[in-house]
Amino acid sequence: MEDNLQNELEKLQKENDALRAKVDKAASKAKRKEERTKKTLSWTWKMFTGASLNKSFNNWFVEFHSEKHVSPDTSASLLTALVKRFLRVRMFSVILLLFSIVPSLISLYILIKQNDLIRTQNLLVESSRRSSYSYQLANLYDAIDNKGFKGTKKRIVGLCSVLKPYNYLDEDGHSTVFYSPERTQLLLYLLESNMTKAELSAIFDNTDFSYCDLRNTNLSGKHLSGINLSHSNLKNCELNAANLSNADLTGSNLKNIQFSNGWAKNTIFVNTDLTDARITKAKDLSGADFTDARINNTNFDLSELKNVKGL
Repeated sequence: MEDNLQNELEKLQKENDALRAKVDKAASKAKRKEERTKKTLSWTWKMFTGASLNKSFNNWFVEFHSEKHVSPDTSASLLTALVKRFLRVRMFSVILLLFSIVPSLISLYILIKQNDLIRTQNLLVESSRRSSYSYQLANLYDAIDNKGFKGTKKRIVGLCSVLKPYNYLDEDGHSTVFYSPERTQLLLYLLESNMTKAELSAIFDNTDFSYCDLRNTNLSGKHLSGINLSHSNLKNCELNAANLSNADLTGSNLKNIQFSNGWAKNTIFVNTDLTDARITKAKDLSGADFTDARINNTNFDLSELKNVKGL
């Protein structure tokens, strides 16, 4: 009986020791967890406040709890640390913002460049489509050679009306210009053909040759009476002894043209650019309209400017 009782006591003792070990283990685990939590919170607080702010807070609380009084130096130190920390946080926020903005700006730049390339490609496609009229122009040239003026006048007027100006790359390969190269080609062909002045005048009276690109072209002695060359580019053209009477040159570029011994009766020079132009010894400028024309350094030597408008 005593042996059984002794065995039971030993068994209970072992169970008690096992339970105590489990309780101690659980308590130790909870303590370690609590310590880790305190360390994490302490680390987070120190990271947020910084060493200076953390020290200032500790000094302030120590003085407040121990002496129930905080010295001005301690309060000033705490306030200074708070301001510095605030500035550092704001600066860090600005840096993060810049890091987020830079990729956006790069993407925007790439998008703009891509749009420019697409726009240039569209211009080239349009230019290619418009240049398909070259085949029709070749047929018209053959018809003019074979049939002359009478059999081709209507075709010239009709074709020129559909040869609209368009944007295409300029000679530099970078900038774009808005002209009709096909109209320019047709006009130069007509001026070099065997048509009489009367036949040319009949065509010019009914045909639109605006937006032609005639830069650096020699048109000396050519009959251009009554032609519509508005918004065209005649920069550096030679027009000596040419007949521009009743022509419409509204908004055209006439920089540095050479126009001497020519005729420009009732010609419209409204809003043209005549910078550095030489309009010398003009035989007839009566009725010409130079309203809003830019005449910087324009030479009118020996030209009769009687009854001229806008000068």
